[in-house]
Amino acid sequence: MDIIIIGLSILFFLGHALSWFFVKTKIPDLLILIIIGFILGPTVTGVIQPDIHLGQAGKVLSIITLIIILYEGGLHLSFKDLMESSLSALSLSLLTFFSITAITAIALFPVLPLMSALLVGVGIGSTSSAIVIPMVKPLSINKQTKTVLSLESAFTDVLTIVIFLGLLEYLTSEDSSGGQFFISLSSTPIMSVGIGVLAGIVWAFLRKKTEVSRLPFAGEAGALLTYGILEFLSLNGAIGVLSLGFTLANINLLPPALKTLLEDKPVSSDELAILSAVTFLLRTFFFLYLGLLIQIKGMSSVLWAICLTSLIFITRYFSIRTVFKSNTFSKLDAITATAMGPRGLACAVLATLPLQRGLEQGEWIQNLVFAVIPLSILITSLFVSLAEKDWFKKKIHTLFKSYSENESNILM
Repeated sequence: MDIIIIGLSILFFLGHALSWFFVKTKIPDLLILIIIGFILGPTVTGVIQPDIHLGQAGKVLSIITLIIILYEGGLHLSFKDLMESSLSALSLSLLTFFSITAITAIALFPVLPLMSALLVGVGIGSTSSAIVIPMVKPLSINKQTKTVLSLESAFTDVLTIVIFLGLLEYLTSEDSSGGQFFISLSSTPIMSVGIGVLAGIVWAFLRKKTEVSRLPFAGEAGALLTYGILEFLSLNGAIGVLSLGFTLANINLLPPALKTLLEDKPVSSDELAILSAVTFLLRTFFFLYLGLLIQIKGMSSVLWAICLTSLIFITRYFSIRTVFKSNTFSKLDAITATAMGPRGLACAVLATLPLQRGLEQGEWIQNLVFAVIPLSILITSLFVSLAEKDWFKKKIHTLFKSYSENESNILM
């Protein structure tokens, strides 16, 4: 127990030190935390065995981290930002997701059955909200780009989770309907957003009428409750929590008759400061835990992972060139957006399911995706750390020559 207490205190100071290091060098703290976790985990030294030493606590804390990050992200999202960025975010989400799914299926078809290859493509189709949202926050890109990338990560999470589970059910169940998951795909996001908005309105009402909602960490508890209810209803808790935070941040847009019943400022500045501190501590643990989860077995999966990770960023480059118009986004925006292709916890969790469900290629799929995750995070981190370096921008000038160097030259 004493070692655990010492470890937690070290984790606190390490998180702050690496955050400072990120600001100074642009080398992401999350990459260093993941590397530390990977070294301490079962693949390298085996000092920490996630299932033995952390058990269910690690999984629960990682989910809580995701919820709090999305909740805070929603609270910093204005309606104006959403309107300016939602079309770009949706276009980018659909283009990147379906491009990498199709190309992955084609690439893996020689070694996997078509539907299993398609399953892998879907499984690595989403960018990680828990990585993208905190990573873009301190970067020198414009606010619209940050909003587009944050929304994209939420949208692709929905696509990946819903389609992956539907495909897996189709592959492993004799009774499953082939078109069932397409119905889920259309209804799940809409219902999740609706319940998230309703939860925000209810919370603003309680905030005005009761004192309980003003207790410390009551807002965070409300976000956890919203996520839990949505997941219990087989809906998407992540997008629901993002909608909850967005609703609380934009209460002023509701009809005047309704606003009289609600607290006009459901989250105070003091609560936002506390939330930011809590988010920081949780994300420090989260990235260390993600490193612990990564297990690489066999050179075959590593070589295929290198191939697929390369395809992720190649297809992402062409998607960014299609969606990010040069008269709206700067060169730095385009480079950073191209770099934002990290795969995270959602991909890791989904990758374990085919093996659990008895799919013949399940273990190979799990090992492959577990190898793609750290490689994609590594490339993202390297690009982000180099994006503002003049020598690096000169090296890749040809790829982004249509974009302006100076943001002031862009038509707004």
